[in-house]
Amino acid sequence: MMIQPDLATLLGNVKAKKEWSYEAMSRACGGAPSGKRLFQLITAPLKNFPDPETIQSLARGTGASITDIVMASARSLGLEVVDADPDSLHVPGLSDVPTSMREAIIAVGREASRLSGQAHHAQDSRRQDATDELELQRAARRRPRKGQKTDQPAHPPVADVDDELPENWQELAAYKGPTSHLERERYFDELGEAPQVEPDV
Repeated sequence: MMIQPDLATLLGNVKAKKEWSYEAMSRACGGAPSGKRLFQLITAPLKNFPDPETIQSLARGTGASITDIVMASARSLGLEVVDADPDSLHVPGLSDVPTSMREAIIAVGREASRLSGQAHHAQDSRRQDATDELELQRAARRRPRKGQKTDQPAHPPVADVDDELPENWQELAAYKGPTSHLERERYFDELGEAPQVEPDV
């Protein structure tokens, strides 16, 4: 990238290339600024922005454009400037072409700007869609699969119902089935160690 010169560098380069004295350079500018003033502009820090007449004279003497002189002066005063807006389009000679052609070129530029804006919007939309898809995938990975153990219980805990049992719960829970086996057991207990002989029929 080419380094853009400040005013002292621009004037000094032209003076050296032309092999001018300060007075010869002043004459090339139309007599103003003077040779003494040119010496100050090239060798001393710029304190104030040049007036319009000086800018025009310097442009005439150096062959630089007025824009070049203004931008170089701004750099000498410590302002960070560039030659042109990167989004601007300079077409040399555009002001001399017929109005219809100029309007057509401007229309093409506007259409290009519109399409560029749409492209940026579409790119942003695709980026947002990708972000949303990534969030969905992360959520799916966090969701437990069927049969997978989790920290949460599969069913809510059963409430403690001891206090809800009726007072006769033991009676309700007593065995109500056949009792013949109990009678047989009582019969054998009464026999003790006696041989268990089936009675004659």
